[in-house]
Amino acid sequence: MLFFLFASVIAESIVETVNNDPSSTWVAIEYPREVITLAKMRAMLGEEVLPLEDVEYVEPNNVPENFDAREQWPGKIYPVRDQASCGSCWAHAASEAIGNRFSIKGCGKGMLSVQDLVSCDKGDSGCNGGSGPLSSKWLVSNGVTTEECLPYVSGNGRVPACAAKCSNGSQIIRYKYEKAETYTVQNIQEELMKNGPVYFRFTVYSDFMNYKSGVYQHKSGYQEGGHAVLLIGWGVEDGVPYWLLQNSWGPAWGEKGHFKIIRGKNECGCEQGFYAGPVKC
Repeated sequence: MLFFLFASVIAESIVETVNNDPSSTWVAIEYPREVITLAKMRAMLGEEVLPLEDVEYVEPNNVPENFDAREQWPGKIYPVRDQASCGSCWAHAASEAIGNRFSIKGCGKGMLSVQDLVSCDKGDSGCNGGSGPLSSKWLVSNGVTTEECLPYVSGNGRVPACAAKCSNGSQIIRYKYEKAETYTVQNIQEELMKNGPVYFRFTVYSDFMNYKSGVYQHKSGYQEGGHAVLLIGWGVEDGVPYWLLQNSWGPAWGEKGHFKIIRGKNECGCEQGFYAGPVKC
């Protein structure tokens, strides 16, 4: 009981700190427990934390001010999912990046399987975490099957063994990247415009849990861990440049499951590498 009281006080103080700061570019709220708690957020953070680097960002002159993959490819970007109490953010971001790229190409097979990566990717660690570089390499060498074949069942934190067949008993067919690529902050916008969403990772602080809207910048709280999400665009809001991201915490969190983070400042180490690869039908 004391833990929950303490967590509530921390959440309230963060909300007040953010919303009472005249320089804040985002709005914080205290979410109901069924949406998110500090303990649940910690369980969902499964990307490694990288040392902060100096990253120079130069605004490209050959890209539009605003870009949203959902508007560029209507009906081709799959909806927000909920990883629940499993550190599978890496598997969500990886499967969503490759799945959306197949969808954009016109040869999508529906959502691709988070569970396949969580249970079968031996380079990563299931609900205990993974990384963009390792999951991308796995998707080149082994691929990933469909959500229909292997639905997500690790939301409770338990990871079943890698399946030999689909849940309906049929043969597993997997889809691969042609090669694994790492993009820099200097070329990521052109890549996103050309081929679709990419794997995006950053360091999470306590206040991120309370994000509701606006352009996130770390304001309050401690470092909690690393997180992976899907980069789907960029833009400018009230004069503040941002990256547009799709999270995997369900549609009740943030801007219907999405959020923005300030662009061009390597906020929370978010501009130190982006991961995906080309796909072929």
